[in-house]
Amino acid sequence: MPKFKFRMQSVLSIKEKVEDLKKNEFGKAMAALAEAQRVMVEMQQARENCIEDFRNGISGGIDPAAFKRYNLYLEKMKLAIKRQAFVVEQCEVFVEQKRQELVEAMRDRKTLETLRDNDYEEHLTEEKKQEQKIVDEIVSYRGSKSGSK
Repeated sequence: MPKFKFRMQSVLSIKEKVEDLKKNEFGKAMAALAEAQRVMVEMQQARENCIEDFRNGISGGIDPAAFKRYNLYLEKMKLAIKRQAFVVEQCEVFVEQKRQELVEAMRDRKTLETLRDNDYEEHLTEEKKQEQKIVDEIVSYRGSKSGSK
């Protein structure tokens, strides 16, 4: 009996490569999301530090020009944080898209692997039938030989 060869092995290999590519893309998307979130946290912390400095300045007496600078900086930080929140949101959408692509690639690969496993089981069953046929022929041959004596 010939060795088992999956007829769609080349397609399965391509699906495995596509899955690896999708895993890499998903990992990069997750890294970009983590970076965007890190930047946003840093911005929020910088704004909180500025607010704290502003409060300390008010209790110690602050000149109107410094008050205006603090206020202007805090408004700019507020807008920058909103923009960064939008970036984070876009990254989350992108990550979800890459996750769906990865799930689809995994599903395609698993479908072909299941087909390969079924074909292999069928191959084993056919191989056992052939072996049994050979054994039956040998037994039949021996039986006819001993019966002819």
